[in-house]
Amino acid sequence: MSFEDLPETWPDLPLTDPLLAADVVDLFVAHADRVEGCAAFLLLDDDLRLAQPCLLGEVPEGADPWDLRDHLVTVFGGAGLGGVVFARGRDGSVLITDADRRWHEVLLDVCRRLDVRLTAAFVATPAAVRSYPGPLAAADHLAS
Repeated sequence: MSFEDLPETWPDLPLTDPLLAADVVDLFVAHADRVEGCAAFLLLDDDLRLAQPCLLGEVPEGADPWDLRDHLVTVFGGAGLGGVVFARGRDGSVLITDADRRWHEVLLDVCRRLDVRLTAAFVATPAAVRSYPGPLAAADHLAS
C-alpha cells in the first residue's frame, strides 16, 4: 500500500483504519524527510479526521525524544485535539529499533498526560511505512 492507494474521499475519513493511516503517513512523510530523519504528527479533529499535518524535519538519529516532550505537551494541549497519528521517519531498516521505541514511549506519555488518543504510530523508512507493534496488554494471555 502507498499514498497512491488513497481513496479520493480520504480527507473526509477518520484515520482509525491502520491501512488508511499508513497511506496518509506515506503521503505526508516524503522520501527526503525519511532519509534526513523526522518526526511527523497528524493532528486529528474530534471525528479523528486529519486537521493539520505537522512535520519536524532533520531530526538526527541520536536525538533524544524526551527533550521534545514538554514542547509536545504545549502544542498538543493547546490544539484541542481529538487524536494524533505519529510517524518516526528515518533511514535504514524497517525493523523497530530501541530508538524507535523511545519515540513511541514519549508519544504515549504525552497522549496519556493530555488524554489525547494516539490513533496510530509508524516508522517510515525509504522502503516502507511500518506500524509499531500493539501494546503488550493486548497479548497478556500469551505472556509466561
